[in-house]
Amino acid sequence: MIKARLRTTLSCSPKEAFRHFENVAALGALKKELLGARIARSEPGLEIVDAVLRLTFFMRMSARLKYTTVPEKFAELKQIKGPLPEYCWAFSFSEIGGNARIEVEAVIRLPLGPIGFMLGLIISPGIKRKMRRELITLEKLTASL
Repeated sequence: MIKARLRTTLSCSPKEAFRHFENVAALGALKKELLGARIARSEPGLEIVDAVLRLTFFMRMSARLKYTTVPEKFAELKQIKGPLPEYCWAFSFSEIGGNARIEVEAVIRLPLGPIGFMLGLIISPGIKRKMRRELITLEKLTASL
């Protein structure tokens, strides 16, 4: 199982930061691993999406994802149907001194038992690098606000 958690503080309000998480289309600008996302269902606070996940350069898989949001507080992208036993990215938003504090947690469990566990150890540093790149991109996007 791959489990990673990072946090950062942005020089904007949680409302301004959350604009990049309002829907899957906005999230796709940050998460480059979501390829060809097609919305199957959309309502306030919930989107069901069919997409291809690209975990590494050699791992691509089709999945149905659920994207839930609570404005300015929380966003979660979770696999509901697909090849992975578990795939979840959660984003929590809070305010500290007028600035947005964002905490990101990723939980990915690969199939294939012990082989999946070993593969998880190998790709875990790459997942953490992706998280850092996403937060850096978010910092750049919100710095101009």
